[in-house]
Amino acid sequence: VQPLTQSNEADGGKSNACIRLVLGVLPLLGCNIILAVLYLLQAKLGITMNDSSVSQALADYEPNLEILVLIFIGATLMILVTICRDIQINVYHRRRRSTTCGMKALNSIAAFANITAYVGFVLLALFPVDAESERDRQLHNVGSYLYFGLSGLYGLLHTFLLWKQTQYPCIIKVIFTIVPLVTIAFSITYVVKMEEAYITEWITVALGAIFVGLMSLLFCVDPVDDELI
Repeated sequence: VQPLTQSNEADGGKSNACIRLVLGVLPLLGCNIILAVLYLLQAKLGITMNDSSVSQALADYEPNLEILVLIFIGATLMILVTICRDIQINVYHRRRRSTTCGMKALNSIAAFANITAYVGFVLLALFPVDAESERDRQLHNVGSYLYFGLSGLYGLLHTFLLWKQTQYPCIIKVIFTIVPLVTIAFSITYVVKMEEAYITEWITVALGAIFVGLMSLLFCVDPVDDELI
């Protein structure tokens, strides 16, 4: 019986190690794919961030399917990371018996916001900004509003939730506070100046991806891998 028990424990340890590795890599992979999309748009179209909006660059890119596949994969990874982070926060409060209805609801709202934001990101890429159909242009605008509005909301809600967790160093919390605030500042700047500040839209998308990518740090400290299997 003892060798069998030891074998099961060893298998469980390997399984947990694999899950920890995946949790550490997943945010970085999703982040890098979104950043790669931004790089490809500029490199293949021969433009800079000052020349065109992200939406127009997506509309001009050929073959369109190539960039859409990358965006879909990147957005899917971002959604998976968001779900894992939602579980991680819930587990933290359950272990410390600090769960409240308000905290649980806030965590769920935050996760829903970021999931919907990246659905919006796929939507704005799928329907070009300069489409001939009025319906397609409206769907593009809906995707834009969802992505930029809800990703900013997620950043703020996540920052609040993070400061309620005590296992992370203060410097990590400060970084996770600064990034969404700067992102929202750039997003507002783009809305106000539009054509005069295309670069702020590119930076907003990049910072949104980096924000999720940084969650690798959070999973390294507390992977809650036993709750994900």
